[in-house]
Amino acid sequence: MIDCPDDFLTLTQMDSGVIFYHLNDERAFFEWLGRIPCVERYEGDGHRGLVVYLKRKPLRDELRELLALCQRYGVNMRQLAKFETARNRHWFRDPENYWHMAVFGP
Repeated sequence: MIDCPDDFLTLTQMDSGVIFYHLNDERAFFEWLGRIPCVERYEGDGHRGLVVYLKRKPLRDELRELLALCQRYGVNMRQLAKFETARNRHWFRDPENYWHMAVFGP
C-alpha cells in the first residue's frame, strides 16, 4: 500500500445525480464498483453521500474503469483529477478523451 492521506483515497458523493432506471441497473452499478480492484469498500455516509474507499491509488485500467463508471451513471468526475501523475498525464489529460472536460473543466 502506498502512503497517501485517507482523503486522497476517498471518493465522496459517488451517488449524486445517479438515476437508476431499474433494480438491475442499480445492482449493475454496485457490482461494477465492487469489481474494480483498487476499491476497498463503499458505504453511505449522510452528507458525504456514497463514499468509496480505495486500497491504493488506481492503476491505469482501474482509473479508466472509474472514469467509465462515472460517465455511464452521470457521477461528477472532478475528484478523479487528483489521480493525475507525471506518468499518466499524457493520456489522462488529453483533451480528445471523452472525460477531459468532466474531470479538468474548461
